[in-house]
Amino acid sequence: MAHLHLEPLAPRLRRGDVLRFVCEAGGIPGALVGRIELRGALAVVEVPPQWLGRLVKALDGASMNERRLHARAVAETNAAGEDDHFARLAHCLQLEADAEVERIKSDGPGEKREKSLTGLVIAGEDSGLGGRWILTFAKRNRSQRLPWNRMEPGTPVLVSPDGANESWRGIVCERETHSLSIALDEPPDGTDQFSSYTLHISADQTSRQRQTAALDRARSTSRDRLAELRDILLGQKPPEFAAVEPLAVLDSGLNASQQDAIAHALAAKDVAIIHGPPGTGKTTAVVELIRQAVRRGQKVLACAPSNIAVDNLLERLLAHGEKLVRLGHPARVLAPLRERTLDVLALNHPDTRQARKFAKQAFALFRQAGKYTRAKPEPGARQQMRTEARALLTDARRMEAQAVESILNQATVVCATLTGLDSEILGQRQFDLAVIDEAGQSTEAACWLPLLRSGKVVLAGDHF
Repeated sequence: MAHLHLEPLAPRLRRGDVLRFVCEAGGIPGALVGRIELRGALAVVEVPPQWLGRLVKALDGASMNERRLHARAVAETNAAGEDDHFARLAHCLQLEADAEVERIKSDGPGEKREKSLTGLVIAGEDSGLGGRWILTFAKRNRSQRLPWNRMEPGTPVLVSPDGANESWRGIVCERETHSLSIALDEPPDGTDQFSSYTLHISADQTSRQRQTAALDRARSTSRDRLAELRDILLGQKPPEFAAVEPLAVLDSGLNASQQDAIAHALAAKDVAIIHGPPGTGKTTAVVELIRQAVRRGQKVLACAPSNIAVDNLLERLLAHGEKLVRLGHPARVLAPLRERTLDVLALNHPDTRQARKFAKQAFALFRQAGKYTRAKPEPGARQQMRTEARALLTDARRMEAQAVESILNQATVVCATLTGLDSEILGQRQFDLAVIDEAGQSTEAACWLPLLRSGKVVLAGDHF
């Protein structure tokens, strides 16, 4: 049997809930499903190998209890082992992750101080997009500045209550001189009972998990467009090209070489490459290519390995009036471009404004349930408040998902870093064309993420 991984699960789900979801959403008979193991927010489901690719395609981004799941395939051990292309890439990712963890552990005293903050208290609580719980930490004396540290927006951290044997995983979403705001996926219970907290920088597991999941799916898929692209990109089949048609350029400043490259890319049915030395106008050609694809009624996924490279594309496309959305944390996007980020667009949507009201009511109930009181509460009262709060959060997530869906449906171009492609946001959304700018600066593992969602790919970058 092969293993299907589903995460993040909602709290208190049972094996029967997972089985019902896999059968109904994946179309597999229940008799073919093997053992189901629940590991916190992760479900490991045994399925026949021939069903693995089909189930991942059907379930990745599907909603269960108003929560979009990441589905990833873990195939049976390949007898070829070291000869498996995707197994080697996954092994390299794991080595990289292990090295990152080891580097964090082996830091000297000075470096450890830069990656940790101690003696913090909760200075504020709020709701965020996706029903996230935002905790703001500061020194007990609010006039004290935070020590110098390496915690920037987007940095993964562990929040550890002092004197407790637990921690919560979160992401830095805002940094000020006197405070840090951390986004948590789930509101932790009992925050009021802890007097102080410590923040530690942790390894970036999200990026690695997304790449590993993409490799697993590319490896195991069969009889679909991804399988065809995989065979072409690995040299097992030749790419196909249509006849090159005369190009009616939108940018009159393009030279003959750029126009030839764009026409060649438009004629490609599977994959094309635009390459050349720095300063030869590759990104200008890529922008023209995207605009030409949009004029042909195509949906385009525009990616690059770094935020600055994505913002470069975004800025040029905005100058031409394209309808686009930028995925990623607004704090990592250039200030003039932040109004096009999904987070900012969603916050201005009517559904999201109502969702935030529900979320604030939910967080108020969580705080009330976690507070110590001299009078003993009625039996089950705290649990009832938490249940009501989670129901409100479920409604909030549903309304936010509707807002996100509406915004993405209106966009003709979605811009993101390669590892910023989140199944929880994009669901099962597909694109006609994926363009990867600065492809030479990326790794292959990251490039498989947009390939999961596109029928054709164009790689642009340095010829070396």
